[in-house]
Amino acid sequence: MARGPCELAYVDGLVQPLERACVPVLDRGFLYADSVFETVRGYGTRAFLLGDHLDRLRRSAASLFMPVPWTDAELEEIVEELTKQSRIREPTFRITVTRGEGGSGLSFPEPQRPRLVVLCRAVPDLPPGLHDDGVAVMLPEGSTQKTGRVPADVKSGSYLSNVLALREAREKGGFDALLRGGDGTWSEGTTANLFVVRDGRVTTPGVGGDILPGITRALVLAVTREAGLDIAEAPIGDALLFGADELFLTSSIKEVVPVVRLEGRPLGDGRPGPVTRRVQALFRAGVQRVLAAGATRLGEVFPA
Repeated sequence: MARGPCELAYVDGLVQPLERACVPVLDRGFLYADSVFETVRGYGTRAFLLGDHLDRLRRSAASLFMPVPWTDAELEEIVEELTKQSRIREPTFRITVTRGEGGSGLSFPEPQRPRLVVLCRAVPDLPPGLHDDGVAVMLPEGSTQKTGRVPADVKSGSYLSNVLALREAREKGGFDALLRGGDGTWSEGTTANLFVVRDGRVTTPGVGGDILPGITRALVLAVTREAGLDIAEAPIGDALLFGADELFLTSSIKEVVPVVRLEGRPLGDGRPGPVTRRVQALFRAGVQRVLAAGATRLGEVFPA
């Protein structure tokens, strides 16, 4: 009898069912959130823009002085093998590199022996009507970006401030929370990039604005610019946010999500706006172009 789909984990060369996988309790990713990661969506059984995700993984690791000794080819082979073994029709992958074990207290181990963990799971169930009806977002008290010395553009395992912001937003009935950057402007959602539409112009914070530059964000910028939309990378202050006609969020898993309520107040007529709808259509077409080209990096289809 054929085996059905199952979620899997790769840990240091061993593939196991997800529920049986584990890492040692002395791993620094567990002890100190001393890790970097990427979440990659699959369309069909294709890991979408995997090359761009691996590039960002390496940039994050380099910022934290963490080696990533696996080649792109080795990481791609692991993802392909997990896809094949899991038999999941539309998988997602979380690729995590930790600093491994060792070191005296907080000091780095010498030499560093990083650990690789790759989780293969089905695309999570999203709320009904997410893309058609839109969502509400909240502004938690003390809404701030990542704290400490980890740069905002590093996708590290340190997400506790985002976790707490999301908890507060959900308690207020929201789907997500918006976070402020260090300069007081609005930077992003807890796991998504932020776009504001006002008078037909689309604005999203630039890469210097305390954001994680998302892979989906990059695709949205590429397709909207190609289509001739008025789009800018600039700070989003209170006046622009609260005067917005439309808002939307982007992420690899959630794609392009309309925001129809901000802190309990309807945006526009309380339904996804026309610019957001157009961006959704452009995004879907862009995904198909990337898949049809067999590209692993956005620049192969949308040259800068």
